Amino acid sequence: MVEAIENFMLSIFGNNVVLATILIATIPVIELKGAIPFAMSSAIWKGYELSFGYAFLWGVLGSSLVVPILVLLYFPIIKLLKKTKLFKKIATKIEDKINTKKQNVENKIEAKNNKSENKKTIFKVLCVFAFVALPLPFTGVWTGSCLAVALGLNFFLSCIVVILANMVAGILVCSLSTILSPLVYLLIFIALLIIFFVFFLIKTKCKKHNSDNIEISNQHEK
Repeated sequence: MVEAIENFMLSIFGNNVVLATILIATIPVIELKGAIPFAMSSAIWKGYELSFGYAFLWGVLGSSLVVPILVLLYFPIIKLLKKTKLFKKIATKIEDKINTKKQNVENKIEAKNNKSENKKTIFKVLCVFAFVALPLPFTGVWTGSCLAVALGLNFFLSCIVVILANMVAGILVCSLSTILSPLVYLLIFIALLIIFFVFFLIKTKCKKHNSDNIEISNQHEK
């Protein structure tokens, strides 16, 4: 598997590990969580791997490049995609996922009886920060930027919070890659991605099955 990854990357990037790190870090879901251990792996790059500091620098830079774009264009892109037949379902699912996160945050605000606008904003900022800083699959700058916009944070605050949290995530990923070894961490991350994806498919199928059962039951009652 490692040899296959090595050959594939060499055929695309040659020995340019910096370019590979930046580009991989911009990819949704993977982001710096996959790009950093990939860049630090001597098993893959055979002497061209990056150090802790450089892997952190280029991983954070690559993943942070998409933040201002997402903050500016989240709503227009979602609206545009929802008007197309090909991407309507995907756009709707993304919007529903972000709105669910938004509702969870707002429910917590209500539970804490935070009536001050400043306190509400601080709580929203902390929630977005924690969401992006925790290096797990399906958390990060892509979903974090969209969540910040959905919560009503302004452009500059959204960018600052997401990028700072992304830097914390980068430090955590670099540290874990150093402790476990980059390749081990990368394989763990890939395994988690597969588990999350399978769980998502099962959850979606169960929801559809329950919805179909309810519809059938309603038809029988009529």
